[in-house]
Amino acid sequence: MNVPSVTVRISAVRSQNPCGRGGAIFTGIEVDDKGWRVDAKTHYVIKASSQLLQAPVECGQLWRIAGTPEANTIVVNGYRLTEATITAESMEMLRPSGEHIITLLGQGEAFEGIGEVKARRLWEHFGDALYDLLDRSDVDRLAEVLPRPMAQKLADAWQQWGNTFTLQWLQSKGFAVALGRKVLDFFGKDAARKIEDDPYRLLSFAANWATVDALAQDTFGLSPTDPRRLAGSVEEALYAAFDAGHTCIPELELARRLRVLLQRSDVLGSALAQAESAGRFIRHGERLHAPGPFVMEQGVAQAIARRAANPDPLLDADSLAELIADYQAQAGISLHQKQVEALELANANPFCVITGGAGTGKTTVLRGLFRVFEAAGHTIYPMALSGRAAKRIGEATGHGAQTIAGFLKHFNADDAPSNAVVVIDEASMVDLPSAYRVIRHLPLHYRVVLVGDPNQLPPVGPGLLLHELAHQPQVPVVELSQVKRYGGAIAEAAALIRDGEWPDLPADALADIAFLACPPDQINEVVLRLYDQDRSASQILCATRNAAAGGMNAINALCQRHTNAHGEGLMHWNLEFDQPQGTGIRVGDPVICLRNDWEIDLQNGSLGVVLSVEPPVPDIAPERRLGRILWDDGRTRDLTPELLAHLELAYAITIHKAQGSGFQRVIIPVRQSKLLDRTLLYTAVTRAEQQVILVGDVEAAKTAIRAPRHSDRRHVALGALLREQFERMV
Repeated sequence: MNVPSVTVRISAVRSQNPCGRGGAIFTGIEVDDKGWRVDAKTHYVIKASSQLLQAPVECGQLWRIAGTPEANTIVVNGYRLTEATITAESMEMLRPSGEHIITLLGQGEAFEGIGEVKARRLWEHFGDALYDLLDRSDVDRLAEVLPRPMAQKLADAWQQWGNTFTLQWLQSKGFAVALGRKVLDFFGKDAARKIEDDPYRLLSFAANWATVDALAQDTFGLSPTDPRRLAGSVEEALYAAFDAGHTCIPELELARRLRVLLQRSDVLGSALAQAESAGRFIRHGERLHAPGPFVMEQGVAQAIARRAANPDPLLDADSLAELIADYQAQAGISLHQKQVEALELANANPFCVITGGAGTGKTTVLRGLFRVFEAAGHTIYPMALSGRAAKRIGEATGHGAQTIAGFLKHFNADDAPSNAVVVIDEASMVDLPSAYRVIRHLPLHYRVVLVGDPNQLPPVGPGLLLHELAHQPQVPVVELSQVKRYGGAIAEAAALIRDGEWPDLPADALADIAFLACPPDQINEVVLRLYDQDRSASQILCATRNAAAGGMNAINALCQRHTNAHGEGLMHWNLEFDQPQGTGIRVGDPVICLRNDWEIDLQNGSLGVVLSVEPPVPDIAPERRLGRILWDDGRTRDLTPELLAHLELAYAITIHKAQGSGFQRVIIPVRQSKLLDRTLLYTAVTRAEQQVILVGDVEAAKTAIRAPRHSDRRHVALGALLREQFERMV
C-alpha cells in the first residue's frame, strides 16, 4: 500500500522536543518543488518522532512528509480552514530554511530596498542555488524575481558584503538566525575559524550556556574538562550575574554558580585559573569583575571624582542670592531651606546629587537651577532614561528634554557648546551602561546634576548609580525631605513605606489611600470593580506581567472583556494561514508604546487610545496604516505594522513602566511575588496624585515592606571605586 506524501514549507514550530521525548510538532503549507503554495486553504500539522528528524526543524524549511492525513475543519477569525494532521512515517528535508541569508538580505543595511518579503521570494525560487547566483552576479536570473535595477543593485552589494561560505557554515551548524547574524556582523569572513577555534566565544553574543555548551561538545567535540569550556563557564557565570544586576561577585558566589554550570566540583580551581590567565575576569579586593563592567564602573567613578573634588562656583554668593530672590518673587513661591541648599550646591559644584521623594519640590528646584545655569551662560541638556520621564521634565521646566539615548545619538563633542550642564532626572532608573555612555561622551568641564529618589525601584539594567551616590560622603548631595506638592495620608504612608514601616491603611475605597484585603482569586475582580468606578482617572499598576492573580496580562484581558467587548477589533494579515488574524486590540482600548520612535515622536511608555482601525489586507509593508491612535501628547498618529509590534494593552501597566509618570488615581494589585519589595510598593504609591487603592494580600505587602530592599542585595563596586579615587586625590 502506497503511503501518501506531501511537500510542506514550515510556517511555525509549535514544539521542539515535546514532553522531553525528542521530535517536533510543526505546521506548514503545501508547496510545489519550487516552494510555491499549492492550496491556500489547507494547513498541515506534522508530528515527527526523534528517529525521523535529520536536523532541528526551522521556519522556511521544505520537507517531504509521508503519512496519512487526518483532516478536520477549524475556524480562524471567522474563516473556515482545513487542518490536516499527519503523524509522519518517513520524512526528508528537501531544502534548509535559508533564514540566515533571508535575514541578511532582508535586514542588512548593505541590501537596503530588498526587504524580507523579496528576500524570502528569492530563497523560495532559487533555494541553495541563490548563493551561486549571487557569487556570479547573475543579474538575468535574479531578475526572474526582482525588478532588473534592484537585481543589479543586489548583485553589486553582494560582491562587497556577501559571504557565502560563512552563511552556509552557520546554516550547516544549526545556528539560530539571530545569533548567526551577530556572529557574522562581528567576525565577518573569519566567523567559522573563530568559532571553531573556541566555541565559547559565542557567549559574548548573548547565546545561552546550554546552547553553546551543547554545540561545543556535540558539534566541535570539546571534552567536559577542556580549558576553553572551563574558562567559558566563568565568563558565563559573570555574564549571568551582570544580567541579574550585579557588576561584581564574591568568589564563593561565583563558585556556587560554576558548580551549577559544570555539574561538578573537582574543576572549580582549574576553571578560575584558566579564566584568570585568559583575562576573563579582574580580581579587585574580595570581588571578581568581568572586564567590561569593571571598566565601566571605574570610568564612571573617575569622571564623578574629578568633578566632585574640585568646586567651581558659577555665580558669586551675592549674585546667586539675588537670582534666588527674583525667582521666588516671579514664581510666587517660597523655597524652603533644603531647596535653597540644592541651588547653592549645584551652583558651587561641577557634580552634585539632589534627592527627594514625590512632592518634595524637585521640579521647583530644577526650574531654579535652570535660571542659575542660564545666568552663567551654560547650555542645559535636560534628560531622563525613559521617554515618558523626559517628556515630564520638559513639560515641567519648559526646557526641551530628551532621553539619554536621544542625547547620545545627537550629541557631537566636536560641535558642542563650550560650557554646558547635563541634568538627569529620575536618575534612580539609570543603570551602569547608560551612566557610562553619558560620562564617556561628555567633555570633562561639563557639569552634571543627578536628580531622583533613591528609594524608588533600582534600574532594570545592571549596577546602581543614584542609590550608591546618595550616601557617599565625598559626593555633594542634598536631600529634599519636606513634602510640598501634596501632604496628607498618601505622603505619610509613602514615608513609612520608604522607611520599612507598615502604614495603618483603612479598608475604605473612598479614602485617599486604602488597602482592600481579599483572597488571591478575588484580586482581579476587585481591581476591575474599582477601575470601573472612574475609568478616565484610573491607572492599574502591576508588579508582575503573567500572574493569574494580579498580573498585568490577566487584568488587561478582564478589563477589555468587561469594558470594551464590542469594540471593533484590529486585524492583521497572518502569513502562516494566509488569512486575517486578530491582534487582541480593539477600538477604544488604552494602549502603551514599548519603545522610543524618534521619527514619529513617541516614547517608551507613551499612553494612547485606539480611535479607529482599517480592514485587513495581505500587505505587510511596515508603513501601511492599520488604524489611528490618540496619544497622551494630544496628537493622533497612524497605527502601522511596525508600531503594532511594540504596542500592548494599558488598562494595566507594570510599575516599572509607570516609573517617572503620575496618575490621578492608582490601583495596585498585591500578591506574594519574588518581585514584590519595599521599593516596588513605594514607587507605585508615589505615582498617585489624588488616590491610591491597594488590593489583595496584606501580609505579603507587610513582609515586603519590612524586608531589606532588593537593591541592597546587588553586588556593585561604584562606591568602593569612588572612595579609592578620592583617596588618590588627597
